Formats: sequence, C-alpha cells, structure tokens
Amino acid sequence: MAGIGFTLKKLFEKETILEKMKAYFFSGIVAAGPWIISVLTINILIFFSRIYFSSLSEMDLFMGSIVYAFVFSQIITAPFQLLITRYISDQLYKKDYASMKASYNGLSNIIIIITISLGYLYYFTKNVPYYYKYMAVLLFMFISLVWITMVYLSAIKNYAIISYGYLAGGVATVILSFLTTYGFNESQINYIYNTVGIKLKVGTIISLPFNDLYQASSLLFSYLIGIILVFSILFFSFVNTFKISNNKKYDFIRYMNLFPSLFFSGLFYTMGLWIDDILMWYSKFGKNVLDVYKFAPIYDNAVFLAYLTVIPTMIMFMVSVETEFYENYRKYYGLASSKGTYKEIAIARDEMRTSIFRLLLYTFETQTFITLFIIIISKYIFIYLNFPLLIVGIFRICALGALCNIFILLIFLVLLYFESRKEVLLITFIFMVSTAFFTVVMIPFGESFYGFGYFLGSLSTLLIAMVFLFKFFKKIDYNTFGRQAIFFKESSGFFITLSNKLNKITQKMN
Repeated sequence: MAGIGFTLKKLFEKETILEKMKAYFFSGIVAAGPWIISVLTINILIFFSRIYFSSLSEMDLFMGSIVYAFVFSQIITAPFQLLITRYISDQLYKKDYASMKASYNGLSNIIIIITISLGYLYYFTKNVPYYYKYMAVLLFMFISLVWITMVYLSAIKNYAIISYGYLAGGVATVILSFLTTYGFNESQINYIYNTVGIKLKVGTIISLPFNDLYQASSLLFSYLIGIILVFSILFFSFVNTFKISNNKKYDFIRYMNLFPSLFFSGLFYTMGLWIDDILMWYSKFGKNVLDVYKFAPIYDNAVFLAYLTVIPTMIMFMVSVETEFYENYRKYYGLASSKGTYKEIAIARDEMRTSIFRLLLYTFETQTFITLFIIIISKYIFIYLNFPLLIVGIFRICALGALCNIFILLIFLVLLYFESRKEVLLITFIFMVSTAFFTVVMIPFGESFYGFGYFLGSLSTLLIAMVFLFKFFKKIDYNTFGRQAIFFKESSGFFITLSNKLNKITQKMN
C-alpha cells in the first residue's frame, strides 16, 4: 500500500486544518467508501420499500436475496482473497505483470463455476418465478466477481475507481428502482434533471415483463443492474491496466500447497463473521420467507448497523500504518536483510515495536470512546428512525462485538505483515468456533441475550489474539531470523500438480 501511503503523507505534511480534514476524508473513501455506499444504497431501498410495498412477503423476499448474495459470496470468495493477494504481491515484486491478468481470468472462471452451480442447486426447487431465480443467481455471481476484482484493484492501489464504481452502481440502482416500481413526481423529476440532466415525464414507469412478484422482481432487477455496472467499471479499469496475459491462468492454485494457511484463515474469519447470523436464522427468532429464505431481519440489521460504528478505526488504522508504521517496518527489515549492524537493527526494531503498539492503543482508545457514545445515543436515533425497540438492545451488544472484532482484524493484519501465518490461522479458527459456541449457548436464553454470542466470541478471541501479538513481538528477532528456511526445497503437492496440468490444457487450447 505504499502508493496510497505516499499520497497520505503529502496531505498530512501540510499543517492547515483543511488539508488534514481532506486527508482524513480521502482515507475514509479509501478505507470504507464502497462499504458506506453499499449500506446507503440498501438502506435507501429498504426505506422506500417500507413506504411503497403492498406485500410484506415481497419485501422480505427481496431482502433475503440481497442478504444471501452478500453473505455467501463473501464466504465463497474470502478464502481465495488472501491467497490471491499473496500471489499478486509476488508477481508484482517479480514484475511478472502478464500473470496478473491470466490469474484474474483463471480465478474468475473458478468463481463463476462455483456460484452458478451452488445458485442453481439452491434455487432449483424454490417456488418462485424462473426470472426471479435467474436474477438471484446472477446477483450472487456478480457480487462474488466484484469481491475478486476489488482484490486486484486494491493490490495495484486503484482505490478511487472502486469508490466511483460503487457510487455509479448505487445511483443507478436507486433511479432504476423508482423507474421500475413507483414513477416520479414533478419535484423529483426536476431534481434528477438538474443533477444528472436526464429528462423524464411525470409518473414515468418502465414496465418490466414480470407477471408474479412484480415489486420484489423489479427491485431485484434494479439492484442487479447496479451491481453489473459496478463490476463493469472495475473490470474495465483492471483490463486497461493489465493488457497483457500469459498462459498461467491457474498458476495461483499452486499457492494452495505453498500457503494453505492463508486460504483457511480467510475461510475461518469470514465464517466467524457470519456464523452467528446463520445460527440465528434457524433459531425461533428466524423468519421463513416463502420457503425460499430463512433469515432474522432484526438481528441482521442490528449486526449490519453495528459494523458501521467501526469505520473510524478502519480510517485511523490506514492513516497510521501508511504514515508511520510502514516506514519503521521497511527500515527494520531493510537493515535485517542487508548490512545493518546489531545496534542499528535493535534501534529500528524498538522503533517499529513502539509505533505498532502506540498505533493499536490510540486506535483502541478512540474507537472505544466512539462506540460507547453511539451506544448511549442509539436509543434516541432508533426511535427517531422508527426502528423497533428490540433492535436497540441487540445493536448495543453487537456494537461491542464489532469493537472487539475490528481489533481482531487489525492484529490479524499486523501478524500477516510479519508472515506469522500459523498464529493468524489459529486466531481465525478460534474466532469461528467460539462465536458459534457462544451463539448456540445464548439462543435458549431469549431475545434479551441475542448478540451476546457474537460479543463473547469476539471478546475471547481478541484476548487470545493479544497474547499471540505480545508473544510474537517479544521474540521478534527469532521470528525474523530463525523462522527462515536455510536450504531451498522444491515444493510439491496435489495443487502444484493440478496447477501445472490446468496450465498445460490452457496452452493447448490457445
């Protein structure tokens, strides 16, 4: 992330308040822009669906399609994300740019096959119109492809295009949902004309050929078009950056043998994020929607909103890492891997260790204050927004869970900076298992204890992760020098063989 770090440093070097605010705004867009835009888009759709939907079951059906597409696309793509990030970093270091586009094509093929197969198996027996099934499967596939494309664009520091893509997709979704479902009144048309220059007639409605479940199908269609637009913008940005490809489409699969811990860390962490939601769907708190989906709207909304409270940490972490920690990290490893004396290495080590613990402590103090403040005022906000009061209690405990969870992620990322993959694998596995365990234990205690499973799972994992972090830094010299392989050993295994065979098939086909 050195490219973004250079930009941030230039902004923070200027002393004026305006420039510092600009730096934090830029960091916010980079760290959480797509997330914020996605949440805003979905909440705008929820807000209007409450006003206009005549059928509650159709609203739930639409929300179920969005929730399932987001949750399961993350679970399926997350294991590949850490793996491909490592592969991309290695290829960029070797300046093997042709492998970037090739690996993107290969991974996209795998994701398309997995999502279409799982989507078909899931929706095949569901009693909804065929066009709804097709759109739901396509949404699942395109959201998964968006996650993968974002990894590549993040690796090459093209953060701005990610936010622009989400913004364009969000605007397109909201406008289309109006056009296909409600039509516009005169003041709305004037606003659209003055903002984006599109001329419309009063009451304009695009009539879509949906005979059944028209409102849910129209909103799903609008959302699908928005996601396809996001994907198209990201995709064309990527192919314009990397125009050359080679025949190593499936070369990255060999990393399953070289770095299996990265694959499983991504899987365990993402499962840990959603396992409490999935368990709640099948509890008595869950809701059955037309025998198509089971989900818990109030619990899911509370968790979703709780994640929004930790956006400040994401911004502060990015700023601190890019403007302070990364320089100390480079200095330490630069001296350790070249001709640094013991004294020089020791000084650089202490500076790096001090900077990372200062960063974590400052971020934790600030985020704790923000979380507690939001918890205190949350009741008034939810009453003002006309949310059910039950969500307040669940939100409060989930906000504390999100506070612990974001620091698990920070420790996870810090340890990955130092190639401490075994510790990360263990932390993510504990997170998944403990969250599932506490959620199952807490469900019978009733609604007053919903959210405690997620909180206790996150808290216990955070305490263990902190122990791992302290132990790692206590032995950082040994971890730096003693863990490196002394002799080169040729790698082998099932995935390396599979990678070679698939690449040979690709070469013959070309």
